[in-house]
Amino acid sequence: MIKWVTAFLFSILVHVGIFFGYTIFSSEQTETTKRKITNVNFLDKPAIQEVEIKKTTIAESKADISTESNEAPEEVKKEIKNLDEYLEQEDMQNKNDFALDIVEQISAKVIKDIENLWIRPNNTSNGMFVDFNLRLNRVGLIENIEMKRSSGDETFDRAALNAIRKYKRINYIKNVDEEVFQSYFANFTLRFKPL
Repeated sequence: MIKWVTAFLFSILVHVGIFFGYTIFSSEQTETTKRKITNVNFLDKPAIQEVEIKKTTIAESKADISTESNEAPEEVKKEIKNLDEYLEQEDMQNKNDFALDIVEQISAKVIKDIENLWIRPNNTSNGMFVDFNLRLNRVGLIENIEMKRSSGDETFDRAALNAIRKYKRINYIKNVDEEVFQSYFANFTLRFKPL
């Protein structure tokens, strides 16, 4: 029994020591210092100024509206003419964007088809490319192939040229209108850069 009592008392002493050690070493000391705060900007003042600015701009815009109603009809006609020009420009931009989308889709299909026909030569590294200048007729037949920029590797260039010769015809061009064909496909540069 004495062993248990001594173990119990020893345990109490250890726990009390841990408690006092924890309170002594973990106590936070707060020091009060007197400091003078300078350059304080209050946030409420700009908000008040902003409200006043909004009120004045609303009053000015109401005055502008009343003077605009007295404008001559010629100025209104000029604005309508400018609006018509703007709408025409926007329509042209939409047509150009549509044509560019078609060109990108056809280009991606052509490059994918040529990559499928391409036989990868040995000792070619990733990132190599070769540029070809192609001339097509309206049906899509490739009439002329001219190497514009070499990759520096003859076997790579020859394999790409053979793939384009096997391809012979770009069938996707048949459905493109004449203006898009003349602008983008009659004579264009093809960069062959397989993945």
